[in-house]
Amino acid sequence: MIEIGNNGSEITYTNYWDSEHARCGFCYLSANAGVWRLLVPPEGEVMLAEMKTGRSVSIEPSLHEPGRCWDVVFNDGSDAPFFVAVDKQQVDRAMLQRLCRLTVWTRRGKELDLSCEVNT
Repeated sequence: MIEIGNNGSEITYTNYWDSEHARCGFCYLSANAGVWRLLVPPEGEVMLAEMKTGRSVSIEPSLHEPGRCWDVVFNDGSDAPFFVAVDKQQVDRAMLQRLCRLTVWTRRGKELDLSCEVNT
């Protein structure tokens, strides 16, 4: 079970980094205080450079894994933006259509903060 300690939208503690999920390379989506937080495992940190090209993010039903995953799309203005597919079992809240923020976290802390649109 993934545990996350919160101070509003900030993560103060999580056991995710040492979890089997992280060791297997799975990202995790957690929400608190109106912000989605994408937790990226150590081996996935190579994706940060691509994520940082995004000007905004959208979370939408996956085109590549329909019914099973959410695509977290880092919109950079191109026809083929970078995205991460997150299995619905790796999400700790119901996905509701709305405008919000998405932050990206690694073991080092918060790496990115972007506007986000959730499309269900």
